[in-house]
Amino acid sequence: MISQELAKKLDKVKSIFDIEDIVKQDPDDRYIKKYYKTNKIPYSIFHTPTDLIYMGISRDGKYNRDDLLEQARVVNKYIKRVGAKKVLELATGRGANSYYLSKQNPNTEFYGIDISETQLNLAKKKAKKVPNYFPRLGNYNNLEKFDSNSFEVVFIVEALCYSNNKSKVLCEIYRILKPGGFFLIFDGYQSRTDLDGDEKLACELTAKGMALKSFETYTHFVESVGTSRLTIHFEEDVSEYVLPTMKRFEKLARIYFTLPLTARIAKLIFPKEFVNNSIPAYFMPTLVKDKIACYMITILTKPLTKQPEDRV
Repeated sequence: MISQELAKKLDKVKSIFDIEDIVKQDPDDRYIKKYYKTNKIPYSIFHTPTDLIYMGISRDGKYNRDDLLEQARVVNKYIKRVGAKKVLELATGRGANSYYLSKQNPNTEFYGIDISETQLNLAKKKAKKVPNYFPRLGNYNNLEKFDSNSFEVVFIVEALCYSNNKSKVLCEIYRILKPGGFFLIFDGYQSRTDLDGDEKLACELTAKGMALKSFETYTHFVESVGTSRLTIHFEEDVSEYVLPTMKRFEKLARIYFTLPLTARIAKLIFPKEFVNNSIPAYFMPTLVKDKIACYMITILTKPLTKQPEDRV
């Protein structure tokens, strides 16, 4: 049953937005590119000027800008662990993570791909400052350009959720990883399946506001892993640690939703890819608190022992 807090928020969203129009949206790659192009400046203003446009993982329960680097620090531990010579970041975006890591590991080559030229242009500017970061245009749903057994570490931050064929992506990761290599995933999921109608609607509106088709349950994602021959090395639910970042966004969104007339005017003036962002910002902390959504660190590995299917 929907909580009082979520029900009140849903009513406010309904009073401002055309819910049916949002639900009908079917985000594809073209829409995602437009979404990131439209939000280039807003992300820098409302999130952080450092281009770390991710959830901070605040393990002490208090937001600090340094928490935005926690994902990169986790990746760095695995780079050191395996002595990685080549690392690939899927959906490298503005390149903040790979840029940070390339400075920490000057003898490691970092490659990044992203479908958004707007984002990639920012990554390329960073790449000019270091000799070992190579961002390029590409879609992580197609990794044919990369040789088999070529990377010790692959990682992706808050973007695997955009794939509609995760099984294919995971199988390709298995192919390009060296035996004993790691694939690190930081992402959000739907955590419960027993949702009522309003809870499902809140999830759907949150997804569409972020240019997602829908949220996958974590259980379903784990099932996809089973088809790839990768194995789960480590899992951690860090939902409570991303709440401080989420609450910062919620605070901004709350201003929007408490001024309905201003909100309606803004909705008429600004692109939907921008104003619809207010919906996930408003809903996300409550979805996490109500155990409807979760944020997971999942680390997969390619076994050292070859599988039967690998034999020529």
